[in-house]
Amino acid sequence: MKNLLLVALLLAGAGAVPAFAQRHVHHISSWGAHLGRSETGDYYELSYTAMLTNRLALRASGLRDAGNLAGRGEYSSYVGRVLLAPQLFRLGEVAYVHLLLGAGAGYERTGENGTGEIAADAKEPQRFTYGPQTGAEVDVFLGNRFSLVATATKGYLFNNPLIDQWPGYASAGLRYHFR
Repeated sequence: MKNLLLVALLLAGAGAVPAFAQRHVHHISSWGAHLGRSETGDYYELSYTAMLTNRLALRASGLRDAGNLAGRGEYSSYVGRVLLAPQLFRLGEVAYVHLLLGAGAGYERTGENGTGEIAADAKEPQRFTYGPQTGAEVDVFLGNRFSLVATATKGYLFNNPLIDQWPGYASAGLRYHFR
């Protein structure tokens, strides 16, 4: 009985009872944690989203991508992104689909932990990159406070990136919404 009462209190506190008028309205914000795959490795991302209007959000995030490249060894990449997210459409009060448009800047390192081939003509093992990003994102609400989120983005990087000129990311995560 105590466990049932605890679960009921947790669900009520987490906002499991929907308040339909507060899904995507001006001044709602959210924190998100995402896990995913890039085209060359795995990454995790932390994001903050603020609704600027009822149909437009601003999303800022930081991610760490890591993996192994043939001939270059282990790598890691740290990327910060700022994306505008206009709402494309919604399915009732449950699912919201947003377009993502913005830019990212990052720092790449290759040959970590003494891995990779060392050659006389090898490129520098680290570099700063930047470029535009675009993609789509779907929020599926589990209640008033939590939503499952799926994100897919593709970008182009300038400054001769070491890892990928056209990086792509796909992730799934959990988002907490608050006022």
